Amino acid sequence: MEEERSLLARIQQHDQEALAEVHDLYFDRIYQYLSYRLGEPEIAADLTGDVFLALVKALKMGKPPRTSLGGWLYAVARNLTADYIKEKSKTVPLREDLVADQPTLTEQAHLSQLVPLLSKALLQLTEEQQHVIALRFGQGFSLAETAELLDKSVGAVKALQHRALASLARFIPQEVHYDG
Repeated sequence: MEEERSLLARIQQHDQEALAEVHDLYFDRIYQYLSYRLGEPEIAADLTGDVFLALVKALKMGKPPRTSLGGWLYAVARNLTADYIKEKSKTVPLREDLVADQPTLTEQAHLSQLVPLLSKALLQLTEEQQHVIALRFGQGFSLAETAELLDKSVGAVKALQHRALASLARFIPQEVHYDG
């Protein structure tokens, strides 16, 4: 937290070395977030570059992030994701590698039917709910970290997460049958 505050103060004063440190600190995190949300590594890499380009542009325009550097970067990533999804009318797939290591054949059969259902269900969530799910489960952020990034209270994030998971449960059938 202190490192972020220091970097924020330094980039607000146009310290080029600090900008490089921000890139080193956040590039992989932002890329993982975008890759999780989009399921397209190449597009995620392009949009990650766009996030940092937006930071440089904001600095040049005299409109740097004010309070949370990480929150600002994730907000830009979120907006770019939403724009890309709207423009391309694509789905937001669930990353299959979020499943436990080496599932059994029976589990693989279940997952082969569940993943498309879950991917489709994710699209039924609001953009804000998708964002919370991506941060909490895709990035592994705690409630407090997610709240800080979203500039919301922990209670508000819990409520968003609860509503998102409840909605997902409604969109997925109670039993998924497979021929086994």
